[in-house]
Amino acid sequence: MSEQTIDNNEIKRLKGEGFLVNKGTDQFSARVITGNGKLTADQLEKLAAATREFGSGEVVFTTRLTMEIPGIPYEKIDAFKNYLESIDMETGGTGPRVRPIVACKGTTCQHGLLDSYAISEELHQRFYKGYHSVTLPHKFKIAVGGCPNNCVKPNLNDVGIMGWRGGYKIFIGGRWGKSHAIGQPLSQIITDKEEMFRIVEKAILLFKEQGKTGERFSDTIQRLGFENVEAQLLKDDLLQRKEEILRQ
Repeated sequence: MSEQTIDNNEIKRLKGEGFLVNKGTDQFSARVITGNGKLTADQLEKLAAATREFGSGEVVFTTRLTMEIPGIPYEKIDAFKNYLESIDMETGGTGPRVRPIVACKGTTCQHGLLDSYAISEELHQRFYKGYHSVTLPHKFKIAVGGCPNNCVKPNLNDVGIMGWRGGYKIFIGGRWGKSHAIGQPLSQIITDKEEMFRIVEKAILLFKEQGKTGERFSDTIQRLGFENVEAQLLKDDLLQRKEEILRQ
């Protein structure tokens, strides 16, 4: 069996679940979600066993700190999914929705000005998991950087959070790839952690409501104007209309 013998709709469906077809074959890479690039030794041992049993015996790290297990035959996908479920892990991280969170090691790094692991884990639960069923105009990437050294490049994500003396510097509208844009920082340094989370949520809601299908958040900001978007993010109207926006 080759890639061409698998129905295109089936390939698309599997991609939505985090299984990416290996070019020219009937094999797939399973994108395993790490949350923020951190795994326990127990999880690593079990994933090593999984790649021997179901895949090629290799594990590949992505630029977004998820893991991919290549070489999984089409007919073994269901068994692999059942195995992951048994060890409380999952595949995903594709499609027009909030993507897995990326974080630097600001929690343990001597330069870190915030607890990047704790923040990214909360972002993962609130927005990767909490908004998983919400379809957006395009992918939406979030990164947490511990300090202005910018190792994880928060300003090249749709929303980036950077540790700053006394608070959080938030960038919006960054992206990289075939087209790239440098995210712009909000004019205010946010000093309250919960307010930082609210701004992230408002950015997602704004993109859901005012973004156009196929455009990235940077395009939405350019079309609407940075000052307009910033003003909406610093007010609470979007959160007050959350249920209405999510029904759209």
